[in-house]
Amino acid sequence: MSKKINFSLVILTLVLSLALIGSGCGKKGGEGPSPGGETSSLSGDLKLSGSTTVQPLAHDLADKFMEKNPEVRIAVTGGGSGVGVKDAADGKVNIGMASRELKDTDPAGLVATTIAKDGVVIVVHPENPISELTKEKVIDIFMGKITNWKALGGKDAPIIVHSRVAPSGTLDFFIESFLGKDKNVVATAKTHASNGLLRQSVSANANTIGFLSMGYVDESVKAPKIDGVEPTMENAKSGTYPYVRPLNLVTKGEPADLAKSFIDFALSPEGQEIAGKDYLPL
Repeated sequence: MSKKINFSLVILTLVLSLALIGSGCGKKGGEGPSPGGETSSLSGDLKLSGSTTVQPLAHDLADKFMEKNPEVRIAVTGGGSGVGVKDAADGKVNIGMASRELKDTDPAGLVATTIAKDGVVIVVHPENPISELTKEKVIDIFMGKITNWKALGGKDAPIIVHSRVAPSGTLDFFIESFLGKDKNVVATAKTHASNGLLRQSVSANANTIGFLSMGYVDESVKAPKIDGVEPTMENAKSGTYPYVRPLNLVTKGEPADLAKSFIDFALSPEGQEIAGKDYLPL
């Protein structure tokens, strides 16, 4: 009888051991949907539109947020700050993107949350010999008072001014910071719907000049010093380069639900690390 009992105990022990081994193997395969091994309860769709300055940052944040929350789908489109503000107010999107502060003329009830900062810089073609401009010269160029590079020590060639199509947060900031609130860029300026299109045009012609988000500056264009200050991220962070503006996510009322979760992520250390790659973290 004792032999039968011992044999039964051996069989039971083997069955339990196999069950535990199987359970361990299952865990190695990964049961949680998020990369960190944590199960996310977030789900749903999120739509953002607006500033083409904020757009690349929003894309990067969205990619990481969706990686962490596989049941969330985020669509990010451009159009300019004015579009983002209006879309948020009209309920067309959950979050509008704006590279400017909210204005008194914007719809009531909107809330702007700053997630990073960005500089606005003057750009010319890389082959342009001009390496420095004063603010006064920038004003004269963009208002049509200086029309030839020779007047600035360059070659005898017409200055081709490039600007942005309104409504644009980058255009608004450029006018307010360089020209003055009630001024306008010369009417003959060639206009573009995005930072990317303006950069492409300036890089294609040696006689051009324009202005860009600092995050869009690459080897295809050159950013001259302004009043002796290099327009670099380091100088923007320190305040030495003064032409810096906020990058905002705009909601209708206080952020809530999935929009709040996304904005909270943008403000988190991980989100700010993403912002710091091409922009100024908070």
